[in-house]
Amino acid sequence: MKILLTGYKGFIGTQIYKSLKESGFDIDGVDLGDLIPERKYDIILHFGARTLIRNSIKAPYEYFQDGLALTVKFLEKARLDNSVFVFPTSGSIDEPTNPYSLSKKEGLEWITLYKNLYSIKAVVLKLFNIYGETSRKGAVYLFTKAALTGEEIPVYGGGNQVRDFIHVNDLVKGIKNIVTGDVGPGEYEIGTGSGTSINDLIKMVESITGKKVKRNDQPFLLKEAPSLFAKNPLPKNPIKLEEGIRMVMENLKKTNSN
Repeated sequence: MKILLTGYKGFIGTQIYKSLKESGFDIDGVDLGDLIPERKYDIILHFGARTLIRNSIKAPYEYFQDGLALTVKFLEKARLDNSVFVFPTSGSIDEPTNPYSLSKKEGLEWITLYKNLYSIKAVVLKLFNIYGETSRKGAVYLFTKAALTGEEIPVYGGGNQVRDFIHVNDLVKGIKNIVTGDVGPGEYEIGTGSGTSINDLIKMVESITGKKVKRNDQPFLLKEAPSLFAKNPLPKNPIKLEEGIRMVMENLKKTNSN
């Protein structure tokens, strides 16, 4: 089985690539701007994209090029290779308010079109808030880092918005299940099935680190959904958020001591 992973240098991509490579899979990785190998692939894991929602407002065309246009490019390769096409989307597509979310939503429409016209096999993964030790963005990492360093961090909209935080290791397990055929074509949610408000996340971080988070409350930069969490998550027995925060904290302490 031959696998192509796009975005293999990113936070999520590096974890998927490392895990599949160490498990003995024949996997190639490409990142934004790389040439596509001429090999035919059985599975294309399309994780390559610009991912920061707030940045997409400043660079809409770049997010279109590295979002929707890139998705269609690899979708077409999947059609020609007769590959299974694995596509991550996000909870923010339900009500797109920015170029990133819109490009993800329109990517789904292209996938539906390819399924109807060409019977392409696709696995769509709705990702919620993925975090992990090697992340350098996202609420779990940023609040934990702020607690340890004492730096001030913005909290938008009062911090009452509820989100689903899931460790990247649980996503990787889901990808392995797809690659091995234990999970077939369809649409799945990658989350814990449990929502946590930003304010409650901050309390957890403070309890685990033993330090206060210096918060700078600010209004929303753009409209955000009040609650986003998985209703029927694919991962079973996911890593608990408290344990995940502790893992991130220990890695930050280790990194800062080197």
